[in-house]
Amino acid sequence: MGQESLLGRQNASSLLQASLSKGDVFLKKFERIEHKKFFVIAGLSQDKVYACSVYINSNIPDFIFKKQELLSLQVPIKGAKYDFLKHDSFVSCNTQIKFDFSEFYNWFESKNCTCVGRLDEEDLSNIQTTLIDSGLLTQNELDLYF
Repeated sequence: MGQESLLGRQNASSLLQASLSKGDVFLKKFERIEHKKFFVIAGLSQDKVYACSVYINSNIPDFIFKKQELLSLQVPIKGAKYDFLKHDSFVSCNTQIKFDFSEFYNWFESKNCTCVGRLDEEDLSNIQTTLIDSGLLTQNELDLYF
């Protein structure tokens, strides 16, 4: 890769990173899942992105109903509030993903990930509170991302 194209890539990466906000919703095809899934940016650090979940589910999976601790980590969001949703859904805060920004940028560059919208402050706050109160994150992770 020439120096000029490397500089262009670095500038594009910096612009993308600077434009990210908590509450941004993305659509991406993940390995081992047969269709694209929405995920929400719940927290940001300097060089990593923290997404509260790879899933916004239209329905709560059956196995979650059998465990109250998992059921309490499902945050409802109204489909009528967001153009990218066809119906009421749930943000599944029981599955957190963390990834380096360079990995995130590569998803965009390969056109495997697109931004579809942003959650409002109320829904984002509910998701963040659920994550913070879940006990699933270490104090270091809470300090880093929130």
